[in-house]
Amino acid sequence: MLPSLKSEFRKLLTVRSTYFIVLTSLLITVLVAGFIQGFRGEPASLRSPTLLAGESSGAIVFVGFILAFAGLLLAGHEYRYNTITYTLTSANRRYKVLLSKFLVITVFAALTSLLIMFFSPLCTIIGVHLAGKHIGPQSFDIWPLLWRCVFVGWGYAMYAFILLMILRNQVGAIVTFLLLPLIGENILTLLLKHNSTYLPFSALQSVIGQVNPSNPTTSGHQALVVAVYVAVGLLVSAVLFIRRDAN
Repeated sequence: MLPSLKSEFRKLLTVRSTYFIVLTSLLITVLVAGFIQGFRGEPASLRSPTLLAGESSGAIVFVGFILAFAGLLLAGHEYRYNTITYTLTSANRRYKVLLSKFLVITVFAALTSLLIMFFSPLCTIIGVHLAGKHIGPQSFDIWPLLWRCVFVGWGYAMYAFILLMILRNQVGAIVTFLLLPLIGENILTLLLKHNSTYLPFSALQSVIGQVNPSNPTTSGHQALVVAVYVAVGLLVSAVLFIRRDAN
């Protein structure tokens, strides 16, 4: 198991796409949080007590979606270049390969989510300082915000990973991951009305929909919905990966 884990970490850290995705995410955060919300922020918005907390939650909803592509490409490159056969040959059990990928993506998603969570408000503070403006007193309840940001980043990564492992096609997984929340869920929302909050991406975004943790029940409920989606998706992925040809 340990050699498989080391191999997956090596794959993640030695491909250019990982660094390109992380760098792109940081640049987008600087542009939105630092320049637009900070340097060019309106005085009324700068006085909001939830400004910095809102920057963290808003950044992870948008940037977390982009970071999920790193996990998708971790396995996607193997299918694209047909190197998955070598990965399977080097492991004595296929489930170890799948579990290793899951753990590596989980660690990556958690660390990058924490990075964005703190980097976004920092960019806003620097942008406001450079503009010679001032931020009003802030309410930044770190622990409720922390688990929500990490969970949302992890949820995006799991959705992308599950799509890739089920479709076993990099291009197909990327297109599906892009179109499902943008088009698919918007159409289903018209049909499901209020029940649309139980759709995969809607439920995930609702986890961090409340910056103020005074009523965490909704966030916890939506997190449970997402956990069910992920658990079922991983189970289907595992069955397909182990019981049928995976290359």
